[in-house]
Amino acid sequence: MPKENRCTEPGCGKTFLRPEHLSRHRLNHRPKQVYQCPSCPKRFVRKDLLRRHEKRHEKGMWFRNSGGLIGSTPVPEPDETPQTQYQMPESAAMFTAEHDETQQSMQQPSSDKGHGDLQDETTNKPDLPVTHDHPMDFRNDMMYNLTEENVASLFFDPSLNNPDPSLDFEWLFDNGSQEFNPNGDLPMIVSPESSISATNISPPAFPMHTPQISYPHADQLSIAPWVTVQARLLDVLNTLPPDVLMSPFFYPPNLAHFYNLYFENYHPHFPIIHKPTLDPLKASPLLVTAIVTLGSTLSSDVAHFETAVKIHDSLRYIIFNSGDFEPPASLWCVQTLLLIQAHEKMFSTRKHHQLAHIFHGAIITLMKRGVAYSSPQNIASNQETTSLEQSWHQWIETQSSNRTAFFGFVMDAQHSFMFGHSCVLSVHDVRLQLPCADSLWECDNAETWNRLMRKTPESPGFLPVLKQLLGRHPIPSHCSAYGRLILLHGLFSVTAHLKARDLATLGVGRISSANSPRVGPIDSWKDTLERAMDAWSFSLVSRISSLALEASKPLHRMAYVAIYTDIADMHILAGAPSLLGSLLSETDRVRATARVRTWSETQESKRALYHCLLLVQEIIFTGQQYRASQDNIALRPWALYHATLIIWAYGFMFGEREGHRRRPSYSAEEYLVRMLMLLRSESEDIGSVAQQTDELLQAVRESLEGCRWELLQEAYETLGKLIDRS
Repeated sequence: MPKENRCTEPGCGKTFLRPEHLSRHRLNHRPKQVYQCPSCPKRFVRKDLLRRHEKRHEKGMWFRNSGGLIGSTPVPEPDETPQTQYQMPESAAMFTAEHDETQQSMQQPSSDKGHGDLQDETTNKPDLPVTHDHPMDFRNDMMYNLTEENVASLFFDPSLNNPDPSLDFEWLFDNGSQEFNPNGDLPMIVSPESSISATNISPPAFPMHTPQISYPHADQLSIAPWVTVQARLLDVLNTLPPDVLMSPFFYPPNLAHFYNLYFENYHPHFPIIHKPTLDPLKASPLLVTAIVTLGSTLSSDVAHFETAVKIHDSLRYIIFNSGDFEPPASLWCVQTLLLIQAHEKMFSTRKHHQLAHIFHGAIITLMKRGVAYSSPQNIASNQETTSLEQSWHQWIETQSSNRTAFFGFVMDAQHSFMFGHSCVLSVHDVRLQLPCADSLWECDNAETWNRLMRKTPESPGFLPVLKQLLGRHPIPSHCSAYGRLILLHGLFSVTAHLKARDLATLGVGRISSANSPRVGPIDSWKDTLERAMDAWSFSLVSRISSLALEASKPLHRMAYVAIYTDIADMHILAGAPSLLGSLLSETDRVRATARVRTWSETQESKRALYHCLLLVQEIIFTGQQYRASQDNIALRPWALYHATLIIWAYGFMFGEREGHRRRPSYSAEEYLVRMLMLLRSESEDIGSVAQQTDELLQAVRESLEGCRWELLQEAYETLGKLIDRS
């Protein structure tokens, strides 16, 4: 057995196979000399790393996060520097340092994120989960010394300015060699709900739970502090119209109620804020405003919802005029803007929906420019605070930045299909570790966090796990519910970019067996993605209830559908308002109708139809009446509407070919059962049944009645018109 060379620095303990690699590693603790990059603020402890970094500047890679230290304060001389001064915290490395060997960092995990170390020479096993065997110490780290004026991270990698990211996806499909397997040598898997094939259609495997808004307990609604919160909100929102500022919306009991509604119902979907340490008395009042307006969407009083809409007429512009809306933006600023996006995209008026679409790209650009961490004084104003608590608070901020970046990515990928918007981000932009385990994130004190940190496996990287998913390998069992939701949206993003590539090239130059034997024949990327979604479906099997996983169920169905359909064409055929708010000409309608007609004659349409039928069945027929207005999963009713439009379009095209002959009508439930049976048997009679959608349309329309979101109100009206047309 080779001799281990162990680092003896306190709190480190990393081991290396060769002594010279240990010597290089020690420079992170005790630098002999610090080398300053003349072109940017980064500093290095080895001259060869500085030269490599400078070459990247020469190639125009100015913004690439290529290692080094960032700081505006003078670096102390080596004899004055604490031993841990240049040892970067592991949780911060996802933002502050990127391995010099970029491809290597995407393919294998590492427990050592220090710059200059050769991770592939350590004795850590790449196929075993990495655990934190010592508490993280931020007291003397460079990241802890950052002030509010310093950029400490890159949310995404802005150096990857590929004008067509969809052309650079082939490496994701290269599963010929398994460089990284986050779960060890696990076999490829077959989903319990394998996708439709010639004779194999499985029944629904994951019935959805009946939605129910979760209301906070009485002991959560301590009102006294909210008098102060009210004053802070009214002060920062003083430019709003007087009738809004005097609204009962701002009464302290209502603010407390909205705040808790948010954390009970929406926070589990996108846990970007650390609830145990968020103090509404000290947090930015604009962030608190975004939280309470989002929570108010579930209020039983429609007047509160309407007031929130009026607040959002100005809220984004108030933030734009604040001093924090400039790169690098404060973390609270980015979080607030994303919560505004969520409110306006999925809960408010069509006008707000369109504005959120317009500003989405600007917010992503702001995030790419970095985030400014809080200063130590803001993290721990109490002089009694222990070093462990300081470490915990710094870890929270770093983890929150990570989660916030993923939230931006999730909305970008999700809305590309659900709303027909173009993706701004590619999976290649997101070079982060997946969010930590829920139990670790939800710790409410430093001692519990430290104890769990020692035994909790380190989160794997997003890109390596996504690549393994495309190879039909399961997601690591310790991956959090939010992490699983993120990976599903990674598949959404890949689908969107590959569809865009095929559309742009008109099929010329697509991945084929001729130029990529790993991928297979033309269009096999669709089969690869479908199998990856089969593999992902095991994520829905959990002993612990999770709103994030519950929200994933309809999105999982839609992920299959996204491969084979263009939802914008379905909207045009149905005469629904344009998803993008643009004016449609008669030529647009004729072309969309022709595309849907061609689609309905393909085998791909049956694959999409299968998952649409199951989605409707899983939402509507659960034993209790489904009401979208009471659903705390924002996009579930919108997914239901999409699935219904696709089912209707398929039947409408059959009716067009057969002259729309009147046939016996089926109840909604009978229609779903008959269609699934006919798909399973590949019966030629499917066309005659497919046309009988009247009762199904009526059942779905009734479930959408009374929704406040304007797009769902339009959906309700559209389904009514389709019923009248039949």
